Amino acid sequence: MVRTVRRLLVTILACAIPAAGPAALEWPIAGGVPALTFGSRRAGRFLPSMAVGPAGAPVRAVSPGEITFLFDGDKLPSGLPCPLGGIVAMSHPDGMISVYGRMERGSLPFYLRSVAAGDILGRAGTSGYFAGREASFTLFDRVKRQYLNPQVLLPPVRDDRAPAVRGVFLAAGGRTYPLGETRTLRQGTYEVVADILDPLSAPDAAPRAPYSIRLLIDGKEVVRYLYDAARAEDGRLRFFGPARRDSDSYFLDDGRIRLGQFLLARGRTTLVLLVSDYAGNEKETGGVLLVE
Repeated sequence: MVRTVRRLLVTILACAIPAAGPAALEWPIAGGVPALTFGSRRAGRFLPSMAVGPAGAPVRAVSPGEITFLFDGDKLPSGLPCPLGGIVAMSHPDGMISVYGRMERGSLPFYLRSVAAGDILGRAGTSGYFAGREASFTLFDRVKRQYLNPQVLLPPVRDDRAPAVRGVFLAAGGRTYPLGETRTLRQGTYEVVADILDPLSAPDAAPRAPYSIRLLIDGKEVVRYLYDAARAEDGRLRFFGPARRDSDSYFLDDGRIRLGQFLLARGRTTLVLLVSDYAGNEKETGGVLLVE
């Protein structure tokens, strides 16, 4: 299903006209709240878009442009299912393509061609084959040939809550050691695993991805991941620039993330995890280990 979505997006994105570079945008749903952010885990894989609601709300063009593709249904002309349901795709003068999916059937503007920022493109609905009641919003930069994180370009959402780090763990030999509870470890290579989400309010357990993750070991930065863009390479969606992490190497089945494997030598070792959201709120957690 996820690969079908990616193939569909590639087909749609091929219709646009490239130019210069991205500019500031308007929210596709006024006052909307991101149910899932760019890089969140959906169906076991990275989400190269964002989900924003509520259902039934008007979906608006984020910037001026031309409508290049419209589809109002759940099945493509080939008879295959369309996971994104109702779709509007726009080409923008700055070289971006915006794709609005999971639109309510019957609400799409087949009478429009040229669109101004803020023009209504339809209503957020429940079409398509993903759970939830939010519209899907995707940005693609045709110049750099990569998916962009929409929230980097959208006006900020009011958010005074830091990301939640529900646990940091070291794993080796089939065993898991919670950081903070574990005091001593044997020398060796351990994988660092973290359980992270970004709540906007309490209670809020939506599995939103944060904006940045940093891991320091003894003061040295060994991981720095920014959820800013993603590229499709070799049939896989890869995040974090040179790190080129894909879903299979990043997520565990339970949704926790794999930050990498590191050799811990004998002595006192300090691990610090720093997680930031789009509003600049930061959560710091860590622990000290005696490696024997």
